[in-house]
Amino acid sequence: MFEYTAIGEAMTKMDALIQMTRRVRKPTGPARKKKKTLNGSAQANNAGYEYATVAAEVRQHFEDLHDWESRLPLVTRRKNCRPGLFSSCRLRLVERFALECGGGGLSLANQEKLFNLLDAWDRTKPDMPVDGGHYLGIRDAVPSINAFKNAIKDYLDDAIEDEGWLKANIAVDGETYQAIFRPALTVGLERMRRAKTVRLWSGGNRPAPPTNAREHPMDGDAF
Repeated sequence: MFEYTAIGEAMTKMDALIQMTRRVRKPTGPARKKKKTLNGSAQANNAGYEYATVAAEVRQHFEDLHDWESRLPLVTRRKNCRPGLFSSCRLRLVERFALECGGGGLSLANQEKLFNLLDAWDRTKPDMPVDGGHYLGIRDAVPSINAFKNAIKDYLDDAIEDEGWLKANIAVDGETYQAIFRPALTVGLERMRRAKTVRLWSGGNRPAPPTNAREHPMDGDAF
């Protein structure tokens, strides 16, 4: 009741301010003759009003657009809407993370990934493997936030180094650029060693007929 009363009082004060500050807008040219309507009476020639405050001018502008008459709710609740399921401290933390992560919250695809993660973390995901760390918590492996961030960085650095990624500074037209690359031959040989099956041509169980149009980088006389 207090909120509605406060809103009503504020609107009343705004209306009083508009009435007090408005003045008839001066015509930019000579006055027009009043047109007669179908019933023969003269049509009112309303020149409009000017306002001494920005708030009143803005309000009058949108009232002239009749925007309030075409208003619609911003959203419509879905059928069987059930708000309030995040009713505990832990669940509210999850909800806030999903809504605030990255500034705009998680996308629908990332929300699915988050649910799958939490489902596995709660040990409720069907057919998930049970290993030695099944009943351990996050602090059993990384005792602090810094340890958590360092563990992720160490994982990425180890993977990048293990894959043999390199970098080099290349000067072109007086500008220096950093190039990140892997030796192509080394990558190709490593993939061949790790592959369970290797097919060096695209003709089924034998090489395809000779052609200048290659279907794959591995297609060629060398293979």
